[in-house]
Amino acid sequence: MRLQMQNLALNLGIKKSRADYGRFIILGRSRVGSNLLRSLLNAHSQIEAYGEIFRNREAMDWDHLNVLQSEKMRQMVLRDPAAFLDEKVFRKYPGETAAVGFKIFYYHAREGSWEPVWPYLLAQKELRVIHIKRRNILKTHLSRKRAEITDSWVNTTGAPEKPVSVILDYEECLADFERTRAWEEAADAQFANHLLLQLAYEDLAHDYEGEMRRVFDFLDVAYEAVRPSIHKQSRQTLAEAITNYDELKQQFAGTPWAEFFNET
Repeated sequence: MRLQMQNLALNLGIKKSRADYGRFIILGRSRVGSNLLRSLLNAHSQIEAYGEIFRNREAMDWDHLNVLQSEKMRQMVLRDPAAFLDEKVFRKYPGETAAVGFKIFYYHAREGSWEPVWPYLLAQKELRVIHIKRRNILKTHLSRKRAEITDSWVNTTGAPEKPVSVILDYEECLADFERTRAWEEAADAQFANHLLLQLAYEDLAHDYEGEMRRVFDFLDVAYEAVRPSIHKQSRQTLAEAITNYDELKQQFAGTPWAEFFNET
């Protein structure tokens, strides 16, 4: 109720509001550090970063404590996603808000009534795009497999997780490597005329303070010291986490993907 009253006050002009804040998206795929990035963005007092709102047609994934969902809102996003973005995501916010955005993956909103989402985003010429990638796509593929097996997608406690070793199929790995690289290149081309920031998970995990300075500068918001609210899930090396690591490494030797097996 408190949030509803606040939104009403903003819309009626009773409370100071603004709609000229910076708009952004976090673009990528699963298991490349988008949760880490979003947790750091939301730790900033002037940024609102929502979750994968176009991931699931059955339930909206705002992944944000300050958003109330309703059946009316769900019907709106299903029927008219462009209006939903205008009225519910990029709406009026308190005057101190400097940037608002959400996560979207390459394969989200690609069919049915959600197809207009991508033309809408491309038409927003002031939209800033944070394109997050993971240099080592093998680790992306492994992380996805581990999460599917354990049903553990994020670590919010910092408690060490039980080591898990998996067998990876060569053909599945190859297909995922090629598909991911194609997605990345297509996205870069698609948003070439937008303000576009390239961000690597490896750099963010190694030096999140330095990388977030780049991100805040890109979003044109004042720097604030922030800390993530989630933690690294696995500390295993590739050789420890992949049961058939040696076999897989040999199969990819001499290919463009061989570098993924070098952990030094």
